[in-house]
Amino acid sequence: MRDAVRGYELWRLEIPTGRELGDCKCQFNAMDILVLCLKTDQGRIGWGFTQTMSKGIFTNAAPWVSPLPSLVQIQRDFASGFWPRLQGKNPTVLKMQRPNPFSAYGGMNQAIRIALWDLIAQIAELPLYQFLGGSADLNRVRAYASGVDFPLPEDEAIKLFKGFANRGFTAVKVKVGSPDVTRDLRRLQVVREAVGDAVEIAADANEAWTCEQAIERIRFFQKEGVRLAYVEDPLPRTDLEGFVHLNKAVEPDIVGHDYIVDNPLEVRRFMERGAFDRVRTSTDIDEAQAYAEIAAEFGVPLIVGNTVFEFCVHGAVALPQSERLQFSDVGWNVLPRCPVGFDNGYAIAPSQPGHGLVLDLEQLKRFSRPQTEP
Repeated sequence: MRDAVRGYELWRLEIPTGRELGDCKCQFNAMDILVLCLKTDQGRIGWGFTQTMSKGIFTNAAPWVSPLPSLVQIQRDFASGFWPRLQGKNPTVLKMQRPNPFSAYGGMNQAIRIALWDLIAQIAELPLYQFLGGSADLNRVRAYASGVDFPLPEDEAIKLFKGFANRGFTAVKVKVGSPDVTRDLRRLQVVREAVGDAVEIAADANEAWTCEQAIERIRFFQKEGVRLAYVEDPLPRTDLEGFVHLNKAVEPDIVGHDYIVDNPLEVRRFMERGAFDRVRTSTDIDEAQAYAEIAAEFGVPLIVGNTVFEFCVHGAVALPQSERLQFSDVGWNVLPRCPVGFDNGYAIAPSQPGHGLVLDLEQLKRFSRPQTEP
């Protein structure tokens, strides 16, 4: 069969984030990235990747906080658990078998799915966003800038958000969730001053509050003159009743939920109760498609969150419910030869066949960390 998968390579990387990143539950300055390339007998190469983090300060569990095994262990697991289902198979046929054999939204499964999307769009000779149904005449989507700024001193946060505004971003998101509500208010106020009145501001509390606390704080911000476009993940992922009550009690939109990953049925349960005004997705194209279907069913917008190398720009451009893509200016964009571009606050999907995120071999060698560290 033409374009059968015949070979692969794997890398284990550690990438500096470029600044201290974090929220009210964590802070870190490096990410672990797993990179996979699948090779076909017609000379095509499909690139896949996923990221985790384990070095830093983490006070609460999150789906994306876990160490990568050593490269030797990764290779051993891939050869025994995944390669037999890939070897000699056509990428398009493999994707048509969804949800099996690579259905889980995470880890190696995610890297494999991304590499397969790259290959099947190359075989179709289309950029991935067009293969997904996007228009050839529309290759961009509004982006918003998320500072992931909770650990930053005030002067550094001001500089960061001023930079976003100067690059043309018309919406930003600020991390909140401090036990001291005046600290959160101050951060929102200085960001407002930094970006100007025309830029939309949202807040992300990363599950920090109870329902009562969220109502109190959101109303306090509003009373003090800070008007928020939306508040993301204000309550724990398990508090369905709290979300329902909160959404009825406050003016800004309520958005969820980063911490409900690989579970569209759970997101649907929240939507059926009117818990979210917008749906957010943060892993890859497959999850984005599943969540976009739910967003369309309930007539709400879809927010596409951070993905490695901004890969999900293709989904954000193509999916009709998508209203914006998150950009946090993370250091991982040193790896692609041609990273996703941003122009006056818009993300631009790569135009070459596939997803277009071909990684630089010298950079792969530079950031390679085959072994785990204590």
